[in-house]
Amino acid sequence: MIKFIDMTGKTEDEAIRRALEQLGLERDDVSVEVLEIGKKGFLGIGATPARVRVTYEAPDIPAAKPEVKKEERKPAPKTEPKQQEKPVVKAEKPAPKQEKPAEKPQKLSITTDDNTPRLVKAAPADFVPEKLEFERPPRRERSDRPRRDRSDRNGRDRRPRRPREDRPITPSVPKERELIPVSEAGMQQAEKLATDFVTGLLAKMGVEGQVKTLPQVECDQLRLEISGPDMGPIIGRRGDTLDAIQYLGSLVLNNALDEHVRLSVDTENYREKRAESLERLARKMAMKVVKAHRSMTLEPMNPYERRIIHAALQEFNGVTTYSTGTEPGRRVVIAPDNSYRNRDRG
Repeated sequence: MIKFIDMTGKTEDEAIRRALEQLGLERDDVSVEVLEIGKKGFLGIGATPARVRVTYEAPDIPAAKPEVKKEERKPAPKTEPKQQEKPVVKAEKPAPKQEKPAEKPQKLSITTDDNTPRLVKAAPADFVPEKLEFERPPRRERSDRPRRDRSDRNGRDRRPRRPREDRPITPSVPKERELIPVSEAGMQQAEKLATDFVTGLLAKMGVEGQVKTLPQVECDQLRLEISGPDMGPIIGRRGDTLDAIQYLGSLVLNNALDEHVRLSVDTENYREKRAESLERLARKMAMKVVKAHRSMTLEPMNPYERRIIHAALQEFNGVTTYSTGTEPGRRVVIAPDNSYRNRDRG
């Protein structure tokens, strides 16, 4: 076991010597560590002793074993023999008394002799009761019921409404307009303005064509015809381009002249061919309306083409025509003429 002791002296040797004397050991048996060097000072002032630590090995001292006290065993207490317990005999409970099943409640029954109720016992399971017949009260005849007054609150009799098919349809055939003649000077001026305008328009469109005047049919109408190698672009789809040229030319004439002049522009006899096609279409659709007795609506048309349809079917028996919608989607409706149908039945 390693131990150490600190010792002081004036010098290190003196401190080591004092430690060895105290321990009773030789110099070789210990190891010395100088902790602080001694200083003499000046004239004894400021002197400090030297301090060393001497480490040595001391023999191990065996630790004393603790004394174990022996416990005294106490004698076990004597146990008295247990008395044998007598078996307990449980008293038997008396058996429960069997209760009699409750009797079914008695029901009321009506005898067929005097129709008086009396108490009888329940019928067996296979019993089938007889059907009782009851006499129903006689029904009241319809003649006994008071009839309701069919007049309205104001005392006026209600008139039966006519079915929708029997309602007359007023045709919207355009009325014949009043023709206002145009003077010769006004017609010559209109011819020059319209020819120059259409010729310039063809040049702007890049279409080769010549414009000439056709004989006058009505006193207020100016007829022009465009001729050329390719008039397809001038006609357009179903005459839309030709109608546009005619409309623009009419605006030019009516803004420049004091008199009203109607302009008609045609090419390759398109107006006449279109009128014949519309008349055939009108008659074909009128036959379908008469056969199916159902209205049919045509595609949108301009006022000129709608007038052709109305005029073609004006004398056609069994149908009537009218226009519906707004421009430019205004259409002609061909409807069955109910008045003609009722006249045939009479």
